[in-house]
Amino acid sequence: MPQTVLAFAGSPRRGGNSEMLLDRALAGVSAAAPEAVVRKVVLNELRFVPCQNCGFCSTRGYCVYAAKDDMKGVYEAMDAADGFVVATPIYFANVSAQLKAMFDRCQSLWARKYLLKKPHPNAARRRALFLCCGGFRHDRFYQCSRQTVAAWCVCCDIKLTGELFYPSVDARGDIGKHPTALQDAFEAGRRLARPEASPA
Repeated sequence: MPQTVLAFAGSPRRGGNSEMLLDRALAGVSAAAPEAVVRKVVLNELRFVPCQNCGFCSTRGYCVYAAKDDMKGVYEAMDAADGFVVATPIYFANVSAQLKAMFDRCQSLWARKYLLKKPHPNAARRRALFLCCGGFRHDRFYQCSRQTVAAWCVCCDIKLTGELFYPSVDARGDIGKHPTALQDAFEAGRRLARPEASPA
């Protein structure tokens, strides 16, 4: 069965720097694994409420709001995916509001794994690549986003195997002026699709 790669575009701005990184990574996935099924989700185009901390998922393992908004499709796509690419700009030293809201709605997956003791059956194969950029120059402004994505991966039975951070990237198109960023993202996508082909 061909692998399935699910990509999350976290920026509210279409065609911006983080989405350019994402698209290059997905091009790398397709180059390395032409048979792979690649799905890109633009979170700002979905309609879903933030987690309401209602406790429903704690005993049932699924979100009561999923039947009412677009997270139903996200949950289904996540369950089917082997690979994940998450891309976001950095806002106030963390991921975008759109991405964070999606992460928070994965509380039901945390409950399924830790409270109901039902980890994902394909956990051993699930891998993720994290891509981000922002106007901040210093690495400390990216640490919170790294921890946020890492926590999401742990809760969803995904191993975070790659990450790329690009500081001082702010105006639209700045990422294209970086000497290596787009090629880095392409190669990272290739490694996500074919980790066995990566150099030791």
